[in-house]
Amino acid sequence: MDGDPAGGGWTSWTDPAALRALRGLLPATVAATPVGALDTLLRTAARKLAGRRFTVPGTGGDLVLRLESLEVRPDPVGLGLGQFDDVRVVATELEWRGTPCRRLVVVCRNVHVRPLPAPTVVCAPVIVEVTLLPEVVRELIAAVHADVRLEVGPNGEIRLRWSRRPTWGALVVAPEVAGSVLHLRPEALWLGRHRLTLPRWLPPVRLGLPPLPRGLQLRRAEVGPAGIVLHLLADEWREAVPVGRLAALLARLSSLA
Repeated sequence: MDGDPAGGGWTSWTDPAALRALRGLLPATVAATPVGALDTLLRTAARKLAGRRFTVPGTGGDLVLRLESLEVRPDPVGLGLGQFDDVRVVATELEWRGTPCRRLVVVCRNVHVRPLPAPTVVCAPVIVEVTLLPEVVRELIAAVHADVRLEVGPNGEIRLRWSRRPTWGALVVAPEVAGSVLHLRPEALWLGRHRLTLPRWLPPVRLGLPPLPRGLQLRRAEVGPAGIVLHLLADEWREAVPVGRLAALLARLSSLA
């Protein structure tokens, strides 16, 4: 499934033709309202898209991913008031702006629909975890220091070696965040079997990251079993929910096998 999974126009919620199309796609027990349509859309997406690989538009650059899971479990009483609670998305096999990533986890907190002045979905805050493949970090380092080779030890320790003399030793670095820059701060030095602790004032290796979409800010980084995990946060996301786009999305999803 490639391209824009939405399609359709950005018509208003009062567009008669779009409302008729939406009523034909919603279950008989669900009213053609922003809340009912969005709830049906999320549940249909969770059922139809799980395991599929597709392109997500509107992400500051084409984002290609395989959806692992989409969890939405609103309380029935809260749903009647437009409250969806939390929505959690897990995806793998990502590629964004040509950069491959191992895993993406997005948790949208306090998801709700504000009806006025126009139906709008609001999430506050939005928590994102991105796991970078070791080879991506290697390429970032190679762009700055061509003679430096990165390896991840069995205990998750990040080590840098001089490619011309890899047996001389290894510099142990720890990922840190400084604004929009990822720092690899020298922490220790391996010389044979000896690990020597280094002073904190030594300058870090600085790795610039591409601009982040939708107000996301890099908050911290850590080493995980599958690579370097970046933790990002946006205070709030807002998205209009015009009926034409929801109807087109539901029609597209409903047509999938």
